[in-house]
Amino acid sequence: MTYIIDVYMRSLIFCIITLLLVGCGGTKSTDSLLAEVWNDDQQPRRQLVELTKAVTVEGRTELIDSLILVNDIVERNDAKNIKVVDKILKRGLPQGLSEESYKTIWIVIDHAPLEKQEQYLPIVEQMATEGYIGVDEYAILYDRVAMGQNRPQRYGSQLVQFGNAEAMQLYVWPIEDVEKLDSLRSAVGLSSFYNYLKHIEEAMGITPVHNTTLTIEELNKIRGKE
Repeated sequence: MTYIIDVYMRSLIFCIITLLLVGCGGTKSTDSLLAEVWNDDQQPRRQLVELTKAVTVEGRTELIDSLILVNDIVERNDAKNIKVVDKILKRGLPQGLSEESYKTIWIVIDHAPLEKQEQYLPIVEQMATEGYIGVDEYAILYDRVAMGQNRPQRYGSQLVQFGNAEAMQLYVWPIEDVEKLDSLRSAVGLSSFYNYLKHIEEAMGITPVHNTTLTIEELNKIRGKE
């Protein structure tokens, strides 16, 4: 009898320790779950960038179907990933996660629909203020929300891509104050605007159009979003 109780107590203690570390009953820890979410977010996006460059720069039109397929995977994963983040943030921002996990929470929100970006913008600001993510990452989400609300962006991080795969166009979303742009970017740890656009061009094989006189209304007309 004593032996049975001893075995039971050992099992109970082991289960309690496991619950504290990774969850009893085989459930995954939040860090492990978010590591999978990160992979689901990033892997198809890397493929999407490579395929876009191959089609637009190298003229490999035979890859258009693959491009469309991978884009569909990105959209499905985004919809799935925000549901995971919804559950994690249900009671507010959890403490004690890894640096990678907090960054994953940010990037999933950044890729979510506008209503979710608006909902979680204060939590992303909290993560930046408390040092869980970079201030530059909050700035990127701030710009994305502004663009979604048809307002000028502040930090010049957002571009809009439209057209078909063979004739893709890339425009810089209108900016609040172009003259102060580089100082604002520097303050949140972003590179110069010139270097940023060069990086985008090299990565995607498309030269971004930056017309400082273009209004939001005019850009929306160009991209067929009147």
